[in-house]
Amino acid sequence: MNYRAERFEATDGVRPPGELRLEGLVKAYGHVVALRGVSLLFRPGLTGIVGDNGAGKSTLLKILSGVETPDAGTIQLNGRPIALSTPAAARRAGIESLYQDLALADTLDVGGNIFLGRELTKSVLGLRVLKRRLMVTQARETISRLNIDIPDVRVAVRTLSGGQRQAVALARAVHFNAPVILMDEPTAALGPRETAAVVEIVRQLVGAGKLVIMVTHDIPRIVQLAHRIVVMRAGRVAFEVAASQTSPDELLAFMVGSKVAAGGGA
Repeated sequence: MNYRAERFEATDGVRPPGELRLEGLVKAYGHVVALRGVSLLFRPGLTGIVGDNGAGKSTLLKILSGVETPDAGTIQLNGRPIALSTPAAARRAGIESLYQDLALADTLDVGGNIFLGRELTKSVLGLRVLKRRLMVTQARETISRLNIDIPDVRVAVRTLSGGQRQAVALARAVHFNAPVILMDEPTAALGPRETAAVVEIVRQLVGAGKLVIMVTHDIPRIVQLAHRIVVMRAGRVAFEVAASQTSPDELLAFMVGSKVAAGGGA
């Protein structure tokens, strides 16, 4: 299928990155070591990250989204070191997150959450005034593009279902057209129709040259969708493979440790 890349042309001059490189990332919470020297190279396309609970995959996404900072290691975007000390810093670097624990503002409406921290304003008598009508219009257009059922973008996010809340987070990532998109279980709380819509958006993002990283437990689906798959186990990269050259059974074997990559693995 020929996906329409023009639907996701950048509006802020940001171009898709050539690569996102992680070198020796370490993260510990007291005596619990979540990441043990993780080094990975991501290029445009979809990379799936799989692993059992506690493997370190969500910690890795938290670091890339600016929610956590690593204890050691470096992150480079297009060969330049970047510091992702906060979610705002990650967004400025061109990284948007659809992350389950990255809370939305419950008291704001859907449009307010999509534009949170990047509100559209105009000057009136020297004061900055919100362009509320324009934000509502653009929020409605973005939700419509995603083909996900949210009856009114003017309702408070606290009234939405879990699946609808994920849709708002996805809409925020898509609306600002970031070159790097992080997704943590983006379809976990969605029904079949909403899941199909999210999968289509992911395919269109990839077709537009975006760099998409998805953490998921849905191994059969990620084998079908992804270009590459990374298996994490006990805070390390246990296996990396082209999706076309593996199977769910092989990935599960690396996840539980019954199979180890040549050279030592995890």
